[in-house]
Amino acid sequence: MSEQQFGPIFEPEPVPPVLTFRLPDDTPVKTSQSAVDGPIDIELGGEALCSLVPQSRTLKISLHGVVNVDRAEFAPIWGLVLAQNRTTISNDDLWGALYGLWVRKAEDDVVPFELTDDVEKATELRNYLTSTGLAFTPPDAQGPSDLLLVRASFWQGAGASLARHWLRSPVAHPSLSPLCPFPFFESFTRNEHVLTTHPRRPPKPPVGSVLYARFICSVGQMLRFIHIDASNPEHFDAYQRWQNSDRVNVGWKERGPEEKHRAYLADRLVDPHIMGFIIEWGGEFAGYGEMSWVKEDLMSTYVGGLGDYDQNTHHLIGEERFRGRHRFTAVITSLKHACFLRDPRTDIVVGEPRYDLPVVPRLKLFLPQELNREFELPHKRAVYFVLRRHRFFQAATLY
Repeated sequence: MSEQQFGPIFEPEPVPPVLTFRLPDDTPVKTSQSAVDGPIDIELGGEALCSLVPQSRTLKISLHGVVNVDRAEFAPIWGLVLAQNRTTISNDDLWGALYGLWVRKAEDDVVPFELTDDVEKATELRNYLTSTGLAFTPPDAQGPSDLLLVRASFWQGAGASLARHWLRSPVAHPSLSPLCPFPFFESFTRNEHVLTTHPRRPPKPPVGSVLYARFICSVGQMLRFIHIDASNPEHFDAYQRWQNSDRVNVGWKERGPEEKHRAYLADRLVDPHIMGFIIEWGGEFAGYGEMSWVKEDLMSTYVGGLGDYDQNTHHLIGEERFRGRHRFTAVITSLKHACFLRDPRTDIVVGEPRYDLPVVPRLKLFLPQELNREFELPHKRAVYFVLRRHRFFQAATLY
């Protein structure tokens, strides 16, 4: 098998003229656009908030300083126009408005944007956009009101308040350490297959905590990851039933009595490098997943070269009604999204499914990741997938 094969980029489906979704804090957002190049009207919490209106002026959207003049592309500037009786907009609500823009501009890397002094506190709002990295002032700007919004910055959580961030239980919590991710200091793991130094890992959120939440527009439901609580009968009974099903056992091979499942989850709970969680769709349990710091994984020993903050994911969907292309794409994308969000130092999220599982072709198709190679582990022959931060935020389906 040749190395570094890329799966096809999954083209998002057309966005309907009227689209309603929810922010992670359950605030409803309604975006309306009657024509592809027409204004985008945005309601937040059931009230008109603003419109994003295309202007006659354009800005360069090709990479400044790189793309030759004869190849450069330009796009219309989208101006912020507040709803009637509104004179200003909060940072939180501006972020919500940008959410409404980016679900409609999912294929654009940058969007020209104008925030004029007609909006009260325009200077402070522009500072919010540029200081968080949501936007920057391009070289061809005709004044301070001209900006380029950056899609990758938005989906990395730039400018999101704690209340509206997709990451629901960050560690260290911003109220305790607002200016610093969990600090680096060296730790060590030694067991049968792993012998390595690595950063000490942050403590996990309490069991039962919501780890991640994102409304999936293509499905019309909120997707949540909840730190599994084996003492909760609903969590444990669902997990045990899934692992003992014929379909799940083909891939996971964890079928067994109650004692085996309790021991497995207890081990996951005390192991600082790995965390298990319930996958929930619209309040209903759908499956189980895990995210881990891969340097302490068995996999790292056998492939080598992985970084201190690189991560790994696994998941299963136990309920038949929650299978299908759109839900599958949403779950695998959200798993990787949560990994990249929980530590900005994570550059790579890997995967190592057994090479002959039917899920492998779908992982190639619906994630913009490299199929690096096949390799041997003690218990299986696996496919080595590599998903890089830059590529994920460039091409992942976050709709």
